[in-house]
Amino acid sequence: MSKIYDTIIIGSGIGGLTAGNFLAKDGCSTLIIEQHTRPGGCLSSFERKGFNFDAAVHWISQCGEDGVIYKILQELGIEKKIEFVQINPLMEVITSNGRYTIPKGRQEAIAYLKDTFSKEAGGIERFFDIQGRITNEMYRLFKTDPDSMNTLARFFFNAAFPLRFPNIARYYRKKGADIVDSLTNEEDLRRILKIAAIFPNVSMMMLSWFWNVIYNADGYYPKGGMQKVSDALSENFKRLNGEIMYGKRVAKVITEKNQAKGVMLSDNTIINAKTVISNADARQTFFGMFNGDAGVPQKYLDNLKTWRLSESFFYVYLGVDMDLRKLSVNPIMWYFPEKGRHDFIGIGIPTLSDKGLAPEGKHVVIIGAFADDSARPWFGKEDREGYKKWKDTTADSLINLADEVIHGLKKNIVVKETASPLTFHRYTLNSMGASSGWSMDANEQNKLQQRSPVKNLFLAGHWTFNPGGIPSAFMTGRKAAELVKREIIKKW
Repeated sequence: MSKIYDTIIIGSGIGGLTAGNFLAKDGCSTLIIEQHTRPGGCLSSFERKGFNFDAAVHWISQCGEDGVIYKILQELGIEKKIEFVQINPLMEVITSNGRYTIPKGRQEAIAYLKDTFSKEAGGIERFFDIQGRITNEMYRLFKTDPDSMNTLARFFFNAAFPLRFPNIARYYRKKGADIVDSLTNEEDLRRILKIAAIFPNVSMMMLSWFWNVIYNADGYYPKGGMQKVSDALSENFKRLNGEIMYGKRVAKVITEKNQAKGVMLSDNTIINAKTVISNADARQTFFGMFNGDAGVPQKYLDNLKTWRLSESFFYVYLGVDMDLRKLSVNPIMWYFPEKGRHDFIGIGIPTLSDKGLAPEGKHVVIIGAFADDSARPWFGKEDREGYKKWKDTTADSLINLADEVIHGLKKNIVVKETASPLTFHRYTLNSMGASSGWSMDANEQNKLQQRSPVKNLFLAGHWTFNPGGIPSAFMTGRKAAELVKREIIKKW
């Protein structure tokens, strides 16, 4: 192609779509290239026999009027295109000992836990005292942007950090689970306090923020399904004269003297651009699209190889002929079966938030569990029959567990689909099907700078923010657009 775009964006995940919208809004000629047939990446949905299933994301935070996502949608003029339903309560934990539903409100949540576990009141108070101090500092920290500071300003910011944010500094590398275990021996209380973060080895800093999300009921569901958000962004992007190519895969980022000049597609089509934003998997970007000829520092590449990935999941998507509104269930539930089986499973029922996702009187049930270890042997293995058997066995085990929570579930299934980490790798190209970029473990928490070592190549998405997730994808997409406009476009 002879046309030279201001920016080419690799991947139409939320980071790419957000960056594209802000660039197109400011008149930049922008092309998004997506290897799948629809936009959204992890934030996508599919339909089977009248049931609408969300592929990987089952609720989103920061969608209220004071939330980051809402404000970004408002900046783009499309906040009214999506109706968000608040999920309240946001968390129910189920064990063999009982069911625990966390009410909205910080003081209400604390009072509920102290009333439920009266002998552990002291430990609960100490946990939320730590959690509150950390969260207050995080709100202040979010108002800063160290990545945009010059070298000197960043030096002074880092030097003063322990004084300005003492609780974050103290707990940033301490595992939240260890703090919880030091405060209580009550097993169900431990489960409740830890599960707020979902991921098992997060820092106390991360666990504190996730609890802030839980007791504020900062969880939302977009009516029509998760695809509705991605479609609203892609439609607005096209309205702003942006271009999207679906079913096309970027094979290489073209560079000259360590400067990005465009991309080459898998069919050898070359498309030129002044800048490139990669919203793709970080390892795919630097090991799959450069062939070692871009002058990327070896230390940078070594980090990409050794940094741990976030966990991936196995999901079972069910359409059921049951009226779940008559049962004692919530939209988001965590079930801890007895020892010797899965540590825990997540159960989502999005039709409790949006009944239009299923035929009248029926419901959608999505069951999920970590599957990193069990899925790893199947990557690169040519045994389709064995892989299918493993998927079927895993799905059956998760359905059996969910049936212990939703009695009669197994007998009323009318649609069943499954997805493994290999499925997510195939559709998103995320390494090992990683769910949210780099690991959130307390001893990891890595992220890439959005300004890459390759001139005119910028990065967006959850590989550039920790914790990864949908809010971070929105934020990094907007930031990538700002970097492109500030550093590159204004010079042409």
